[in-house]
Amino acid sequence: MQKGVSIIICTYNGKARLAETLRHLAMQKSHCPVEIVLVDNNSSDGTRDFADNWWRDNGVSTIEYTSFSQPIPGKSYAQELGYAKAKYEYLLICDDDNWLCDSYVQTAFDIMENDSKIGALGGWCEAVFEKERPKWFDTYAKYFAVSKQGTESGDITNKKGCLYGAGMVIRKSHWLELNNLGFKPLLTCRKGDSLSSGGDTEYSYVLRLLGYKMWYDERLYFQHWMPEGRMNLGYVQRIRKAISESNFVVSIYTDALNNKEYGKVDFYKRAYHMMKKDITRQTLNRINGSFEEKELAKEYFRNLSRLLTKFSDYKKNRDTIKVWLLK
Repeated sequence: MQKGVSIIICTYNGKARLAETLRHLAMQKSHCPVEIVLVDNNSSDGTRDFADNWWRDNGVSTIEYTSFSQPIPGKSYAQELGYAKAKYEYLLICDDDNWLCDSYVQTAFDIMENDSKIGALGGWCEAVFEKERPKWFDTYAKYFAVSKQGTESGDITNKKGCLYGAGMVIRKSHWLELNNLGFKPLLTCRKGDSLSSGGDTEYSYVLRLLGYKMWYDERLYFQHWMPEGRMNLGYVQRIRKAISESNFVVSIYTDALNNKEYGKVDFYKRAYHMMKKDITRQTLNRINGSFEEKELAKEYFRNLSRLLTKFSDYKKNRDTIKVWLLK
């Protein structure tokens, strides 16, 4: 595998967002080989043509640029195509609303080169708002992947344990290894305007099962663009619901990492322990509570419902990962 960084940009109707993202990439101060691989995920606004023309007119010769179309909706499908087309070992996932600091690429390359046991590398970001910063934003910033992923640079495998996808760096050789094992993700990422979630968390856990580390570095800083259309509590509700649903699926990875395999009885014991909590209080919160109390109550009842009815899904997912882990 050639040493260098392939910046993977997957975008759906990202025409209005891409100019600033590409401008920050053109300002990278790097001396390692770098390419941009842009994947247009079934856009209807001329995204690919816009990006191609922007880089032709404003890009730099030190960074190679290619673009592709993925007609199958879903960010995970776009990422898979981007990974396949990438020619360098290090795959840097840059969302179409991420503005990387000018040292991001070279710093990421150096960190990954220095430690072959790092499976995934992440940084941190701050939000940049199209209009006024909402008063509630800091309370719910984590749902927008706006947070530091560690208290200091270093190994977070047994702390946070996973990384969010924006700005994450992985190895193409690991992706190829997983493909050879027959790994198929249980989760799919966003499709168009839907808010399915958790693909980055699942990939982090899979790498950990293969023995690789999660690493955080404070030097990897970027800004995350926050359009006005997402700055409402209704959007927060949608994100929380998607995360809650994906957490049920990825729980089989945490069970595997902890060498636990729940049978039907133990699985329903989980539900029993949840039911021992104050259901009356949660019910009242759902009806009369504050926004946060209502959201916590919804999450509580969603989790309880899954534990009461979804053992077959849990077992199917567990059997799936056991198959490829044994290969």
